[in-house]
Amino acid sequence: MDIWNWLPMVPYRLPRSRTTCPLCGSEDTESLADLDRRFKRLSHVKCGQCGLVRQFPLPTPEALADYYATEYRADYQGQSAAPTEHHIAKRRKEAERRLGILRPLLSPGAAILDCGCGSGEFLEILSEQGYQAAGFEPGRGYATYAREDRGLDVTCAGYSDYTPQRSYDAATSFHVFEHLVDPMEAFARLAAFVGPEGLVYIEVPNMENALAKGFGCLHLAHTIGFTRPTLELMAARHGFAVAVVEDSYDIGMVFRRGQPRDLDEIMADGRAALARWNRATVHRQFWRYSFGKVLPGRRSIQ
Repeated sequence: MDIWNWLPMVPYRLPRSRTTCPLCGSEDTESLADLDRRFKRLSHVKCGQCGLVRQFPLPTPEALADYYATEYRADYQGQSAAPTEHHIAKRRKEAERRLGILRPLLSPGAAILDCGCGSGEFLEILSEQGYQAAGFEPGRGYATYAREDRGLDVTCAGYSDYTPQRSYDAATSFHVFEHLVDPMEAFARLAAFVGPEGLVYIEVPNMENALAKGFGCLHLAHTIGFTRPTLELMAARHGFAVAVVEDSYDIGMVFRRGQPRDLDEIMADGRAALARWNRATVHRQFWRYSFGKVLPGRRSIQ
């Protein structure tokens, strides 16, 4: 783990390049924060056209790929190459919930590809339920664990270098898209993995809820922050419509090919979703949220 990542008030050393919005291409931005939860200098903005939150500038794809392959698990989650028992139990519970959402849309024995499958708990649940399950994971430690210790069909790869062996009935990606620098390209890859009637199921953190923590929700590993409209916009721009929405603290959406909502309407909703958040409110909310955690009787102002 790079100790530089923990030194406060200095920027991360990841090379950065892209300044345009990776979702809509706009150059219009509004500052949201100058710091992240480690008190390091990490600029975040929201897009003035669609409302997508992102690090500014975004890391280069090469630098981010290397970070996830070698440092991410230890740096972000404090875990070694193999997951802990607590991690496995938590992820299996999440996997059962996600399959409950997807199951009514699947045929028995459907083929499912989990993209960014981590240590493989969702794949394991799928296999136990009689589905044909495969996945890929860019983190070498977790990919090796899932394949060699759990006996799962897992390839160590990312979106850009994974080669599917077949067409799938559904492609899933849970808490992965917030870690990318080119979500449009990644969604296009998912769309190519499934057949004409195939489903794409994505779950990400909801920035409408996360920003209640101010810049305490922002950190190096999350390059992009979605709201419900911006997640919908990404799929809509590929000709996919919303089939199912699970909107609790996080956002889960199942998409299928079809007629999406008007793109301008979705982008207007994206701007409105984070209209009250700017640099001043995000920085102020961090201290309100933090003091609300430690002082009896004080609560974070929403």
